[in-house]
This record gives sequence, structure tokens and C-alpha cells, in this order.
Amino acid sequence: MVDDLDRGLRVRMTDAHRPLAFYEADSLLTEVYDALAASGIPGSAVEGDVDFYRELATEMGGPILEVGCGTGRVATPLAADGHEVVGIDLSAPMLRLAEQRRATLSAEVAARLTYQQADMATLDLGRDFALVVAPSRVFQFMLTTDAQRRALAALRSHLRPDARLVLDLFDPRLDLVVPSDEVAGRGGEVVHPSTGNRVTWEITGRWPDPARQLIVEDWTSSEIGASGEVLRTETERLTLRWSLRSEMRLLFELAGLEVVAEYGDFRGGPPAYGREQVWVLGNLEAGASPSR
Repeated sequence: MVDDLDRGLRVRMTDAHRPLAFYEADSLLTEVYDALAASGIPGSAVEGDVDFYRELATEMGGPILEVGCGTGRVATPLAADGHEVVGIDLSAPMLRLAEQRRATLSAEVAARLTYQQADMATLDLGRDFALVVAPSRVFQFMLTTDAQRRALAALRSHLRPDARLVLDLFDPRLDLVVPSDEVAGRGGEVVHPSTGNRVTWEITGRWPDPARQLIVEDWTSSEIGASGEVLRTETERLTLRWSLRSEMRLLFELAGLEVVAEYGDFRGGPPAYGREQVWVLGNLEAGASPSR
């Protein structure tokens, strides 16, 4: 989901050897994605997201489209619940991990899962769904207003008349989306699922671009061997667009989508500054329930 804008940012912010974009290629961060999710989601604003999607899937039924399916973290439990799930992602490395997870499932559950490489901004699967979900802030990889509008139009075209579309975005803290001399001191450590080695990660560069509503960060990860030696070190660049709730409401209206419900987390909490934007949307022409 990288466009010309992001490529321009890379040219300005790096020298000869620019970092790869997140999930662009096989990488250490991709390999430990599930471990990062397991360590980072509990206690965060996205805690409980899988249960949220499962409850909504029980209400809406299938088939279900997951946009930005990654390794199958969300798609797998939905399929285990008995729903047909189609997962799309632009990242070939992440899709390979999803297929590896699928291979460990029972034949019955695996048969309900299909993965496909595709871009949400140009998506055209030729079918519609009862539920479309875009977890893990994947919509924020749409880096311009034009890309956001194209993505919303593409997703809406895959909705059945009474279907629901769920988008998850972070609600921007304004002190974190402006330039600062300090690099956010975030980092951590997980265990590599294949090698058992320690993997450390930290944010080593940060360039907020408020004029374009972008946050650009370099994430550096290292795999540490049993004797403490550094086996490899990699840096990847994460570029996300942030949007205010008022801006999203306008984009939804322009796309022919109606806000059915709006939350500040995945436990049904009210909208809250700096938390999560959890949007449940319906097709405006289908007469979705009034906003609340």
C-alpha cells in the first residue's frame, strides 16, 4: 500500500540505503509479528479486538472479508467459528505466514479460509460480503485523502445491502503527531518463534509530518544468539496517516457509508481522545441504523 508520497518521504529522509517499508519483504519484524502482537495488544487500546469481530460475525453471518489479514490472527478464529473468510493483504511475506498457520488447522477450518494478495484501494473480488473488517489500523496505510476515498469506495463495493464494515484507527494524540527533537523511547523484546532466540526492537527514528498528517518511524530489530552475539540487525520504515474523527465522518459520508456505531475501544467504550477509533459502518443507501 505504498504510494508515490511515501517514496518521496524515503528519498528526503534517508541517504543511499533507505529502509524497506514494513512488511515489504521477508524481515525479522515480519517473522516475529505474532509474538509482537501477543506482547503488545494486552492492555492496549486494541485489546479484545478478536472477540469484538467474532461477536459481530455471529450477528451478521458470513461470508467475511478481512482487509490486511496479515498472518491470519483475526481470520483464523473467525473461520474456526464456522464462517467463510477471505483474507487479503498486499504483503507477500505476511501471506506466506498466514498460509503456514492455515496448514496447521483442521481440514474443515482450513477449507473456510482463503488468502489473496490485493490492495484495498483497488480491490475488486467480484463478490460481496456480509461483514468486512479492516483490523490492526491497516486503513492508515492509505497515505493520502485520495487513497482513503478510493479504499472506502472499493470496500463499500464489496458490501451486501445490510452488511457491516468495521475500521480500526488510532485516535491521534496531537503532542505525538508534531515534530520533536526526541525520538519516542519505545521498544521491547520477544522470542523468535522458529529459532528461540531473543529479538529486540526499538524505534530509532521518528519524523511526524503534520502537513500531510503522517507519522514516519524507523523500527530497528536485532536477533540475539544464545551467547549474546548479534546475529542480524534490520531497520524498517513505518508510515501511517492519522485522521481526526470529524474527518473520518466526512469521508464516510462522501463514500456513501453511514456510522452505525462508534467506540473508543473494543469493549464498547465511548469515543475518547487518544484511544482508538472503532467504526462500525453500513451502506447509506440500504438505510443503516441511525448514528449513535
